[in-house]
Amino acid sequence: MKLSEIIRKYRKRSGYSMEAFAKRCGVSKAYIGFIENNINPTTGKPIVPNIQTLSKLASGMGMTLDELVHLMDADDEISLKDDSIKVSLPHPEPVREIPIYGNICCGNGLFVDDEIVSSISVPVAMLPNKSAEYFAQYAQGDSMTGAGIHDGDLIVFEKTPAIDPGQIGCFCIDENEAVCKKYTVSNHFIVLLPANDKYDPITVDPVSECFKVIGRKVLTISK
Repeated sequence: MKLSEIIRKYRKRSGYSMEAFAKRCGVSKAYIGFIENNINPTTGKPIVPNIQTLSKLASGMGMTLDELVHLMDADDEISLKDDSIKVSLPHPEPVREIPIYGNICCGNGLFVDDEIVSSISVPVAMLPNKSAEYFAQYAQGDSMTGAGIHDGDLIVFEKTPAIDPGQIGCFCIDENEAVCKKYTVSNHFIVLLPANDKYDPITVDPVSECFKVIGRKVLTISK
């Protein structure tokens, strides 16, 4: 079984949130997210944890390092025989502190809370534009599940006043109502598309309605 599957199944079965399990293991919440998604943000390849980190994960699940390794697939990229092996850490320096605002609704809309509720450290290598400004919000609802965005996931946006058709972004309609949808244009109307057939598209007339692009989605961190 892949390490990502072992971690995810243990955490779900034990009822730990990603944050609680990260604290139990002594690693960051973002790192657990990278492991469960099986992606090293610096290389785009599967995670390769070092011996020390793997030991922390094993301890967090109440097992020994040997017991964890026994459960892992033989082709998982890790060496227990060479402590000097050099691996790319999934949470390298430098990082950017990105503010987290109130929940953005991935359903029928929710008002944006201007107050920063927290922040998250994101490796600079994961951000497409190093000089851009970013913000993050937790998703609520299931209208974007087809795009890999689930209730409780953390969405990282690049602040921008414009977005290309087909991209997913954060938008305000009228009284600062914020939604996360796919942006399209049809017959001079703006159409915000969900990624779940249960929801209808949102059609906006830019002439008569107040519409604003707040940001472009660049990253989703699973809960």
